[in-house]
Amino acid sequence: MKRSGFVYAALLVIAASVTGCAENPATPTATPSTSWKHAPVETTSTVTKAAETAAAATQAAVDPSFLKFDKMSAKLTPEHELQLMSLLPKLKEAKAITLRGYCYKKDIGNAKSAALARAVNVEKFLVKQGISKKKLSRRFNTEDAEHAVRVEIGK
Repeated sequence: MKRSGFVYAALLVIAASVTGCAENPATPTATPSTSWKHAPVETTSTVTKAAETAAAATQAAVDPSFLKFDKMSAKLTPEHELQLMSLLPKLKEAKAITLRGYCYKKDIGNAKSAALARAVNVEKFLVKQGISKKKLSRRFNTEDAEHAVRVEIGK
């Protein structure tokens, strides 16, 4: 019974406000140039992602053999793939390639597995690009405060 009384009261308020609007039309005002009432606000996560992407692009330009990962990710991004593609001619000529996965042990519980998972994903991508699996080896580093894979080219 309380619920139906509340609904009835809400309907009365809505009806009264609609009737009030019809009796007192609003004066015309300038219409905003956008279709929304308030300008969109970038959230911290959007800004953070943009900053991380810019930092990754800068890192790729400085050292294309160092692929930075998100702390909780081992997935290759399109940026990682572009970095690896830029290294492909050197990698095809190399006699040995070491993929050193990084995961800081103070950030992640099973850092060794995460570091190796990153290296494995890079290895799978390189094998698909025609790099012989025989010349690829994986290592890990959990001591440095990094979340990345370094592609080390042996002569």
